[in-house]
Amino acid sequence: MAQLVEHHLAKVRVAGSNPVVRSIRIVSRAPVLRRLGSIAAALVLAASLLVACGGESRYDVVVAAASDTRDAFAEIAALANAEFGVDVGFVFGSSGLLREQVIAGAPYDVYVSANDAYVDDVVRAGFGVPESRREFAEGRLAVISADGIGLPGEVSELGASSRLVIANPSHAPYGVAAREALQRLGLWSALEQRVVLADNVADAVRVVRAGEADAGIIALSLVLDGPHLLVDDALHDPIRQSLVITTHGSNNPAARTFIEVLGSAEGRAILRRYGFTVKS
Repeated sequence: MAQLVEHHLAKVRVAGSNPVVRSIRIVSRAPVLRRLGSIAAALVLAASLLVACGGESRYDVVVAAASDTRDAFAEIAALANAEFGVDVGFVFGSSGLLREQVIAGAPYDVYVSANDAYVDDVVRAGFGVPESRREFAEGRLAVISADGIGLPGEVSELGASSRLVIANPSHAPYGVAAREALQRLGLWSALEQRVVLADNVADAVRVVRAGEADAGIIALSLVLDGPHLLVDDALHDPIRQSLVITTHGSNNPAARTFIEVLGSAEGRAILRRYGFTVKS
C-alpha cells in the first residue's frame, strides 16, 4: 500500500491580491481518512473564506477548480477583472473532493475538473446546469525532481526513485494518469510501495520541492518555470479539463463572464502558455 499524504488545502485568490491559505496536513497509511468529516470541514472552511462578515459573498463569482489550473486561472481572473470588473475567487483542490463538496451543497458558482466524468456526476446529481457543461482543454503530465537530484533522462528511469509522489488516484485525475503511465511502462508493481500519495497535484509539487520525495509525476502547468521532463501523453488516457456552472451559480452573470473570458482568444492563449492543449 502506498503511503498516503493528505493535505487539505483551500485557496482563494482575487485578481491583484495574494491568495488566502488555510491548510491542515495529515500523514497516514490508512487508505481512507474520515472522508465525510473532511468534506464537512472543507465546507465550513470554504464558507468562512468566501463569505464576508455581513453574509454577502466576497467575490462576484466563486470557482471550485482542479489544482492544475491554479497558475493559469490567476491570470484569467486578472483578465476578467481588467476587462469586466469581475472579482473571481477560487477554491483549488483535487477534482474528486471538489465534486463531493459541490454535491454536498458548497456555495460554488462554477466547478472545474480535470476529469470530465466528475462534471457529469455533478450534472446527474442535479447540481450542475447541463447546457453550461463544456470541455475546454487537456492537461499534460511532467516529471520533476527534488533539489540535488537530477531529472531522469526518460520517464522509464523513475524505477530507480526511492520515493516518488503522485496525486492520489482515488480522487485526483493527475494521479490516475500518473499511475496509468507507470503501469504502461511496467513500473507500477515495483514502485507502488515507494509511492507517496498527495491529496492533489499542487500538493504533490510541494512534496517534491520540500525534499519529501525524490521525484514526482505532476501537472506540467504548475512547473513550467523550472526543470521538468514531459511525459508522453500516449502513456495515459487524456486529462480532459471540463467545467459546469453549478445550480448555485445558475443565476449569477459573473459565472458566465468567467467562462466567456476562459474561452476567449486571450483566455485560450493563457492556457496554452501554461502547457494545456486547447481546442481551436
